[in-house]
Amino acid sequence: MSPNFIQEQLSWTYVRAVIFRAGLGLSLPVVDDHGIDGTIVDPNRRGVDKLDFQLKSDTDYTLREADIAYDLRVADYNRLIRDDSFPRVLVLFLMPENPDEWLAQSADELCLRKCAYWLSLMGEPPSANTSTRRVFVPLANVFSCDGLHDMFRRLIEDLHDGSAD
Repeated sequence: MSPNFIQEQLSWTYVRAVIFRAGLGLSLPVVDDHGIDGTIVDPNRRGVDKLDFQLKSDTDYTLREADIAYDLRVADYNRLIRDDSFPRVLVLFLMPENPDEWLAQSADELCLRKCAYWLSLMGEPPSANTSTRRVFVPLANVFSCDGLHDMFRRLIEDLHDGSAD
């Protein structure tokens, strides 16, 4: 198997574990739904109860003091900025450069190395770049159980605030 395939599968393992541990659901598109890899569903919310995400994993990123500078393909960027009926986010799973460090296992634990973060690009202007657009993913936006509930709350509030105008 190629390292890219393994990297992709490990990122899905991380995302699924966090979503289900947070008590949320996951819906996957039957076919590629315009760059949307999945939908996180919160069955306990009223009103808007889901958000779409695009999942990326990478070993090549720039870690800065408060964020991660990441070069996202323009086509992906332009899909994520759409401002329609419900939120969508980029989920970026950072991995060590060395594939031997991606996963550690013992009798007591299974550990995926590094962490995932999220970024909402909704409402940003379209990019005229031809290949990539640099985005800045805040280190405060950890894709964790608590972070996922906070993401839902913040994005849903933003969506409702925008529709009240």
